[in-house]
Amino acid sequence: MHSDYVERRTEQGAILREIVDQFLERQVHPPADYRQFEQLTLGMIDILDAPSVARILRPLCSHPETSQAIFDRLAAKGGPCAELATQFSPHVTREAMVAAARGSDPAMACAVARRADLDVDIIGALLRRGEPETMRALAENQAARFDASARRAMIEAARGNLTFARMLLDRGDFGAEDEALFLAARRQERGNMMLKAIRRVLASDGGRAPEADPERSARIEAAALRRDREAMAAVIAEAFLCRKTRARMIIDDPGGELLALALTALGVNPDAATRIFLCAEPAIAHDTTVVRGLVDLTKLVPPLAAAEIVVAATGGWLRSEPVAVERAS
Repeated sequence: MHSDYVERRTEQGAILREIVDQFLERQVHPPADYRQFEQLTLGMIDILDAPSVARILRPLCSHPETSQAIFDRLAAKGGPCAELATQFSPHVTREAMVAAARGSDPAMACAVARRADLDVDIIGALLRRGEPETMRALAENQAARFDASARRAMIEAARGNLTFARMLLDRGDFGAEDEALFLAARRQERGNMMLKAIRRVLASDGGRAPEADPERSARIEAAALRRDREAMAAVIAEAFLCRKTRARMIIDDPGGELLALALTALGVNPDAATRIFLCAEPAIAHDTTVVRGLVDLTKLVPPLAAAEIVVAATGGWLRSEPVAVERAS
């Protein structure tokens, strides 16, 4: 008997899919045809399980003729159907969006985050949840517009999450803050970021390059020669007043550019930088061309420009003198 029930539901799901596919072939339908389609669809929503309904009707939610009656029935169905209604219905009230953004259901919050009509307060409520999935939904929402506060929150989250940082870069609208996303940037993007930083430093008379600290440089080199990445991260974290986890990301950067910029900002001389790169990640240390390119980078980028990028990427601040207390990881 159970197998008969499953077979019947499968057939009903196939029927609903066929009905929806035929409907989606046209943008405009005669009123009588639409009424018939709507009645069939509403009946199927009641009969089938919520995951099946959501999967089949998702393409329908973007169709301009989809009626509010269908969205209302989806909302009443609950689960993934209610998420669809929350994301796509044109008649969801602002109060309902705020409630979902502040509510206990992460899936409903993500549904709100995907809407095209978000305002500053709703975005703020979504960001305050601090959930990676909600952040990702917002980042993927090309219609969302972020104010300065929202941008700061998203940048801060991206500093520790390269996947999320890549999503922000792909949006293309974080131009003023993209240096904070340096670790997720591709080679050409990194080159553009460095070029902008160099131009900014050369065009201004503000700022003085941080003074080199020979003792700190020696500690970094000694840790690198010992292959002691934790000690190396500790010194870099102390210097840039950043979390140790972010200092480790500098060291682990496969391209090595951010490590080169950090060494430049700290005044490590090219010979010492070469020895450090020869003890770096295998993709760097085992390729003399890469090592030479990184050493050239330490010579070409002004220390102040290098410092600006590293500070942006780590969320820290460059000290002029080393500190003795190791930053927490």
